[in-house]
Amino acid sequence: MEQYLIVSDIHGRYSWLTAAIQQAGQVDGILFLGDGWRDVQQLRTEGYSMPIFPVQGNCDLPVAPVTQTLELAGHTLLLCHGHIYHVKDNLARLAQAAKEQGAEGALFGHTHLPTLEQQDGVWLFNPGSLGAPRFGGPSYGILRLEGHDLQLEHRELTL
Repeated sequence: MEQYLIVSDIHGRYSWLTAAIQQAGQVDGILFLGDGWRDVQQLRTEGYSMPIFPVQGNCDLPVAPVTQTLELAGHTLLLCHGHIYHVKDNLARLAQAAKEQGAEGALFGHTHLPTLEQQDGVWLFNPGSLGAPRFGGPSYGILRLEGHDLQLEHRELTL
């Protein structure tokens, strides 16, 4: 089984990022969905060594790709911040982009709202925001991959 921490929209709350890492327990890597690149870079400075798969958010400098398609344990996922697909309007463009990439799911941020839904046969997941949550507390996501099973879960950060 592989397990990944999914984070987005950290916006300078580095201590909340490290708290999420601690609370998530053993993970095989971090899927970073944008807006908090400096916080993610600080992990490296402080010696965190797990793999980090980043995408650029609308508030980040252009230091990471805007989208990234990953193959993890036989599952194809599209990672993006979401702003280029106008996810604040609807998720149809994002679902279409994921289908075009052959992805079974798309992970995104930008709205700061935890989301899990299926559109057109594609899973769409937003972990919410660690640093600037809307309508609730700071949150993150967990992705579990085991064989053909893909599980996505929201978790609220306990401060």
